[in-house]
Formats: sequence, structure tokens, C-alpha cells
Amino acid sequence: MGKADEDISFEKAMKQLEEVVASLETGSLGLEESLGAFEKGMSLVRICQMMLKDAEVRIEKLVETKDGMIITEPFHIGDEP
Repeated sequence: MGKADEDISFEKAMKQLEEVVASLETGSLGLEESLGAFEKGMSLVRICQMMLKDAEVRIEKLVETKDGMIITEPFHIGDEP
């Protein structure tokens, strides 16, 4: 994964992944082209997974327990009183 891949947006990575999958599904690519497309697709999958994991971590909230400890827990819409 190069520097350019690290700067890609989630939406752009998903769009590129959809294009890769579509090109593989046509069956019109040669072996080397298919392997290249597959490798690019796997790279895009890793990028998307990493971005989703980062988003999940950012959407946690801090909660103070009864004994004064601060913990994180998943944020759920409608969780607040």
C-alpha cells in the first residue's frame, strides 16, 4: 500500500473496489490482468477495513462508572437520556 492509497477517501476506495470486481466478473481479463486486479482489490479491501475500524474507534464514548473509573463503550443513537 503506497502513500497515494493512504490518502484515498473511503467512498473513492469503495468505488474503485466496485470497478475492480466488475472487471473481474466480466471474465474478459487475461491471467496477469486478473491477478493485478485481484491484488488491487485486496489492497482496497484492506484500506476500507482499516478506515471502518478507525471510524468505529472514533465513535465510542467515555463513560464514568459508579466507582469513578472512566471507560469507553460503543456509542448508540438514542443512548442518551
